[in-house]
Amino acid sequence: MGARPAPPGAIIKMWKPEKNSLHVDSRTSPTPHGRHHDDPAAVTSNVRKAGPIRTSTEAEDPDNRTRPTVDHPKTRNDHTPLLNMEAKIDKDGTPDTRLHRKPQKKLPTLHSSSHHPPSVKEHTIANMHETADNVSSNSTNKHHSERMADEPPLNNGYTNRALDRIKDRRKNKRSTPPRRSRDREAPDTVTTPKAPLPSDRRTPKIKEAAKSLQIPARVATTPGKKLRDTLTSSRPLDKKKCPNNDCRTCTALNNSGNCRDRNLVYEVKCGYPECRQNGIGLYNGETYRPIGDRFTEHFRSANNPTAKSYKDMPFAKHYATHHQDSHPNLELKVLQHTSTTVDRKIKEARFILKNKPDLNNRDEQIELRKYLV
Repeated sequence: MGARPAPPGAIIKMWKPEKNSLHVDSRTSPTPHGRHHDDPAAVTSNVRKAGPIRTSTEAEDPDNRTRPTVDHPKTRNDHTPLLNMEAKIDKDGTPDTRLHRKPQKKLPTLHSSSHHPPSVKEHTIANMHETADNVSSNSTNKHHSERMADEPPLNNGYTNRALDRIKDRRKNKRSTPPRRSRDREAPDTVTTPKAPLPSDRRTPKIKEAAKSLQIPARVATTPGKKLRDTLTSSRPLDKKKCPNNDCRTCTALNNSGNCRDRNLVYEVKCGYPECRQNGIGLYNGETYRPIGDRFTEHFRSANNPTAKSYKDMPFAKHYATHHQDSHPNLELKVLQHTSTTVDRKIKEARFILKNKPDLNNRDEQIELRKYLV
């Protein structure tokens, strides 16, 4: 169709022209008729019947934007294009199909010198050959479809040797029976450590080493920082500004951070002089959310320590014991920014071990065990 939104919008738009043009005249109604997503297709016995169908379909479109095309073989031995294949019916009634590609100005595929990972390029070419095999009805047509599937990579810098290597890997992969999941011995505990993608050659070696050593881990690689992440910001030198004129969190930070900062490890301590002298009222925590949201929770629990929803929180216990009926006086400090959940949990545990805050319990270390073991 070429019209947006598609395919749902195109399907709805085409329903009325199809209904009023394809199913009203028994003399011109096509024998088979169907749709692949937003591409309706009909088959008639000759070109003479196809002409009135195209004309009536165009007339039913109020926007006058529908342009059906009539594809037909020039001779009885030619194929008729249909989506990504071309087909004909032999004299004995057997369908004869093979790969078809619409004429285009350039052949779409990934260039051999592009910065895509080699595995992505290989899978792209392998999928093209998979489609060529699926739409081909016999060995002769498969050979024709395979040559057509080789044409885009050859015009994009790939060599015949590279294509043969990809084809051999694809054949070996298809000949190897898939291993059933019940045959695999699942470890008792599985963790998923994430690491930046080193290279396409080293990643399989890391996974193979973890498997050979029977480490209960499923290695997952993540893309590193791209040049696009650094250069696409329209105003990279601008600093984050607090949306509030009188922000409790920014006041507690004392210009050492911003209430919108997130994914970090922080420290909150009671600002009353007696707590400072005795070294109590200290709490270390971590949060992925904006630090302003987390600090507001601590402030509310200190302001209303007897509330049912706050009574088990650290500063609710502290103010209920040491500062009854006192206004909360809390100081906030960002200890360190982090990148991942595991990194945040580890750094929180290290700061707890170093600072020994009296308001922390052992739950953080129990939760950390889930990420490390």
